Amino acid sequence: MAFRPFPIKVFVTIAITGASGQLGRLVIQSLLERVPAEQVIALVRDPGKVQDLAAQGVVVRTADYNQPATLTAALKGVDKLLLISSNELGNRAAQHRAVIDAAKAAGVTLLAYTSVLHADTSIGALSY
Repeated sequence: MAFRPFPIKVFVTIAITGASGQLGRLVIQSLLERVPAEQVIALVRDPGKVQDLAAQGVVVRTADYNQPATLTAALKGVDKLLLISSNELGNRAAQHRAVIDAAKAAGVTLLAYTSVLHADTSIGALSY
């Protein structure tokens, strides 16, 4: 039996949900200091709000927490995903579940999640 090394994936894609928001933009700017722009995927409801990122070479895809079909398409080929917490009270759990399900179906290998501000000292459903 011949030795076959595992293939090493050099081009890793990193997607950021909520990329048009304050935290999403900060994360993307930080990533652009470390990786080529074509490896960064901005996931947004309205691509028009991130034309500046597209002009820098960031890949922009439409993704709406409330429209699971957009999530499935947006996460195709994504290796790593930052799920920035939704701010829609009452819908967060379902929205986050939709993103997680789509990420699993797309084969995302790493999913990181941001919670709400001061979640470590908050009590109640928002801190989860």
